[in-house]
Amino acid sequence: MKLFARPKCFSEAIAPVTTLNRLMGLRAFEYPRDRPRPILSLIYLLIAYGIYCNGSLRLEEVYFADIRLMKLEYVLYKLLSYFFLCSVIIKLLLGWWYTKEFKICHKKIFEIDETLRQLGSTVNYDKIYFVTIGVIIISFTFGFILCILAFSHLQVHTDIFNSMYMTVVYTYGLSVNTITIFEFYLFVRCLQMKFRLVNQLLCDSIITCSSDMKLGIFEMKDYTNIMNAQQRKRIISMKMFRWFQQGQSRINNSKKQNSITQIEPQSPFHLEKQFQSELRNRFQRHDPVMTKCEKRKYLVQTIKQVHLELVRVTKILCTILGVQTAWEIGVTTIFLTGILYNFYVRYIIEQKKVNNFFVQTCLMIAQTFIHILKAASLSCVCRYAANEGNKTIEIIHATYGCDANVNLQEEIQQFGIQILQNPVRFSAFGLTLDNRVLTMILKNVTIYIVIMIQVSNALESNNAIQYTHF
Repeated sequence: MKLFARPKCFSEAIAPVTTLNRLMGLRAFEYPRDRPRPILSLIYLLIAYGIYCNGSLRLEEVYFADIRLMKLEYVLYKLLSYFFLCSVIIKLLLGWWYTKEFKICHKKIFEIDETLRQLGSTVNYDKIYFVTIGVIIISFTFGFILCILAFSHLQVHTDIFNSMYMTVVYTYGLSVNTITIFEFYLFVRCLQMKFRLVNQLLCDSIITCSSDMKLGIFEMKDYTNIMNAQQRKRIISMKMFRWFQQGQSRINNSKKQNSITQIEPQSPFHLEKQFQSELRNRFQRHDPVMTKCEKRKYLVQTIKQVHLELVRVTKILCTILGVQTAWEIGVTTIFLTGILYNFYVRYIIEQKKVNNFFVQTCLMIAQTFIHILKAASLSCVCRYAANEGNKTIEIIHATYGCDANVNLQEEIQQFGIQILQNPVRFSAFGLTLDNRVLTMILKNVTIYIVIMIQVSNALESNNAIQYTHF
């Protein structure tokens, strides 16, 4: 696929993210195409993780070399370092293990796209593709700035080679923890777009069918009025014919016979022929109405199946990325707690008595911004997608007051039951992803930071506890 070319499917729209996943070991690579190499991929990710572990442990020692840590800080930073190491290996192994499930999701989305195109909908991935390219460019720029700051701080304590090595390790860990959430965000954004197209198709089909049914009712009323008028005309014509027949019989018996033989076969037959012609024309006008309603019925059945497939894709997505997302939420909570406690110690207790404090502060603020942005974007997109998927039942119930076909009403009722039994819900290892995620993180961070400050003050009052180096 050419750069900035219009993507034809979802897999082409997120192709840059898939390539980055394979480079970092989050996905089993394929060579040649469509021939996965799971064993080689496993060896590759284990080697990459071994390099990351070695560099990460050395990075922690060098980064906090000139900082005297209290005992509580020492425990916190050790906990964070091991927590990040576990986070990376879990994401690598789960990404490698669920490679086939990712391909199944892409295949199902492609089939749904083909169905929506056959129904007349326009599937466009330009927005998702340019969002992907834009986020990758911004991430590389932002990561490059962070690498410069980290390199400038590490170069004071070690040589250039080790500084570059630890900077690359720092970038690798940050990328692994970020790209998983970004991929989940892209999948949810795609599902949100599909649910919006389904709702639009359902609204269009229901409105069109309702207008057709109203038109059919009006046509039947007009047809009844016309038939009543034709019957009245026929009765008047028959009465006039009988009156004319009686008058002619009084004038001339011979002319009466000729008149009867000419008019009697023609007049009733002519009226009957006109009646049949009008009947045929009205039924020809009424048949397309019933045909359109049958088409709407089959359209609703197809949309119902598409909605069910989208719900299944949602469940598969929550299965293959749920653990990573839940783990990332936990990492975000612990990291924000540690950052706020670090600011409390540096600004209030030690009052900036640390070398290169400005560089460390910039790095911590940047990482805090990244974690908050990930949590906020994930919770918002999941909420919008779930609302879009569950909004379908409101569209269905809005049609109950309309005078629609009985079979169509049954299909709509079954559609509503299906949505009630299979609601659209994004979850991460049992945790529902919506606005409550960000609220929960902030609440837990507030509770933990208050507890840590109280414990820290209690420990500081004990003279037996001294500062220590990392």
